[in-house]
Amino acid sequence: MKILEADLISSAGSAAGLKSFIGFQIALIGRSNVGKSSLLNGLVQRKQLAKTSSTPGKTRMIHFFEVDTDRAELTFVDLPGYG
Repeated sequence: MKILEADLISSAGSAAGLKSFIGFQIALIGRSNVGKSSLLNGLVQRKQLAKTSSTPGKTRMIHFFEVDTDRAELTFVDLPGYG
């Protein structure tokens, strides 16, 4: 699968800010500082699409990234860490 374009399309700090997206959504969930944002950057082959830090708890909001590929349009959801 070839990544054609990837962009941040929305962020939400609470459930009230969440939006509905049509199509496939892939959520990245896990403990703080395990590399969820780094994984997203690696999957879309962009180093700074999702901000990363060596400090735990950098991602504090829910971030939605639209990724256009040669096969489908996807929405990646980068969630804050837990624990």
